[in-house]
Amino acid sequence: MKKTNYMCTARPFPTDGKIFFFFLFVFFSFTVCSAQENNVTIKGTAKEYAGLSLSLQHITNYISFRSEKMGSFKVGPDGNFSFSTHIDRVTHAFIDMGIIRGFIYLEPGKEYELILPPYMPKKGSDKFNPYFVPQEISIGIKNQDAQKLNREIAGFDEEYNYEFNKNAVEIFNRNNVELTKRLTLRLDSMFPSKENGFFSNYKHFRYAKLFMLSMRRQQSRVIRDFYSLYPVGYENPAYWETFNLMFRNFMSRYFTSRKGDDLKTAFNKGAPFDSLSLILSRDTLYQKDEFREIVLLKGMFDAFYSERYDQNKLIALFKEASEKGSTEYVRQTALSLHKKVTHLRKGTMAPGFTLPSVNGKEKTLSSYRGRFVYLNFCSVDNHNCKKDFQLLDAMSKGMKRDLTIVSVSVDSDTEKTKEFVKAHKYKWDFLLSADSVKIIREYSIKALPTYFLIDPEGKLLLSPAPSPEENFGAVFYEALKKYKYNELRKEHPQEKSIYKL
Repeated sequence: MKKTNYMCTARPFPTDGKIFFFFLFVFFSFTVCSAQENNVTIKGTAKEYAGLSLSLQHITNYISFRSEKMGSFKVGPDGNFSFSTHIDRVTHAFIDMGIIRGFIYLEPGKEYELILPPYMPKKGSDKFNPYFVPQEISIGIKNQDAQKLNREIAGFDEEYNYEFNKNAVEIFNRNNVELTKRLTLRLDSMFPSKENGFFSNYKHFRYAKLFMLSMRRQQSRVIRDFYSLYPVGYENPAYWETFNLMFRNFMSRYFTSRKGDDLKTAFNKGAPFDSLSLILSRDTLYQKDEFREIVLLKGMFDAFYSERYDQNKLIALFKEASEKGSTEYVRQTALSLHKKVTHLRKGTMAPGFTLPSVNGKEKTLSSYRGRFVYLNFCSVDNHNCKKDFQLLDAMSKGMKRDLTIVSVSVDSDTEKTKEFVKAHKYKWDFLLSADSVKIIREYSIKALPTYFLIDPEGKLLLSPAPSPEENFGAVFYEALKKYKYNELRKEHPQEKSIYKL
């Protein structure tokens, strides 16, 4: 029998680059496969939506409830639509469909065939109604293999809400902890978590709300049992519902507590964000960095709008947290909150735009740089706007040396706007938003007309600004005088005197 030699013969390591391309191919293949595993696809047929563009969004900041677009898709003439995007974790997404906001939980790697509700467009009056609240529903899913998580949460929420509404008074008024325990045990037996970690966490934080209400004098224990040791629930609305209740006005309450003296002193002395975080970490409830910093951000955000604290100091803290936060999530949350609290604030840059004018020329905000701009949002169908147009017409002629008037029409019928401007021979710039959601959102337009005064550097000088009939002329010339004085001081700084040293 022939003896087989299993000894390997040594070969020189390839030097022609083939090994490099082999590993590159393996790495690329692995990356593509991993990315595909985290892709999620939504598709379906909804003929009522033919020709409409819809966007898939999710809430990226549950403290300020800032939402971000995950992507947009257009429904074809036959009603068919399909859209894919990348997600790293279970994501609570929504689609605005007229007066309806449809929610869905999306899992990485799954495909969802959606059943959209009948389309009901918003009325014109709802567009700028600050009190308009869309009707919230769960979006239907046709394919059974993608229904599980959404079905579990929907079933649990229905039973939970029923029990909550039935027992809330007893739990809250009598601090009935035993009743709370019985309810959670019952719900847990009805809806076992099994292998789904997200659903398990979802229930956990829903239960936290019940215990928070029944243990009002033992809030530290609720924080310890339900939050301190748990990861921040980025896309979990149950986490944030109880979190925002639990830590509402955190700074005001913590500053007056026995443990809060050092934190209050440090804040009043202007300590930076990382120092405040370090001081709070002495409290055993706030040992985990990310959780502690999110609690601080929530407290700072509520403090800002309470107007009981120095807003400039809080703005600076948000900025520091966006740069020095312990995790990317903390930094992004802080950055989002910084944008929120400085949005449309006097002295900040006015949101830019690019819009067509009634004469067909495209205008940007930067094209007015070097001039004072009296920006207003209007509708040619609005009585108050039409009344203001007469005053704006006189101002555009009498104040044109110092002021540029720019009107942004929010009317969807652009031809009607063009005809209106032409018929009245208005000479100042009329721009067409053509239902642009972006500019309306950027300037937080809730009513018409709305006015802003922008300085020659593109910064908000008056936000909001008075209307023409609210003595705007006098207010503007006072602001103009102050602006010119400050500019003069920049060009000719006051000389130092020996008597001022």
